[in-house]
Amino acid sequence: MKKFILLIISAIFLLSGTSVQDETVTLSVKPTVFHLSELPETVEVTMVNNTNETISAGLHYWIECYENEKWVRVSPEQSFEDIGYNFSPSVFFTYEKDLFVEQIDYKVGRYRIVKYYLKPDDQETKAAFNIYAEFYVR
Repeated sequence: MKKFILLIISAIFLLSGTSVQDETVTLSVKPTVFHLSELPETVEVTMVNNTNETISAGLHYWIECYENEKWVRVSPEQSFEDIGYNFSPSVFFTYEKDLFVEQIDYKVGRYRIVKYYLKPDDQETKAAFNIYAEFYVR
C-alpha cells in the first residue's frame, strides 16, 4: 500500500509540470534585455535557495561588464548594512537593485549582477559563494 501511495505522489509531481531543481542557489533578473536608451533606475532581482540547507545572504551586490573576454567590476563602491538574512530551503527573496545609470557608462553589451551567500558549514571560515544574474543592454 505504501508503495502504491508513493507511486501516486510521484506521478502527481511529475504530471504537475514542476521541474526538479538542482541543488543550487540561483539569482535572476527580469527582464534580461534592456534598451540602452531606456535603462531603468532599478531592477528586481530574485534569489532562490534550491538546496536542502539554510543559507545566509545580505544586501550586498555589485555589477560587472563582460569586456575583452573577462568580467570587470563597473559599479561604484557601496556600503551595506552587515546583516545576514537566513534563507531556508526552497525560499526565495526579491530585491530591488540600483543599476547606477548615472555612475556607470553603460554601453551595448553583457552585464551581470553579483551577490554572494554563505553556507551554514562555512560560517566560521566565511567562504563566500558567488551567484550571478546576467542581463544584456542592446
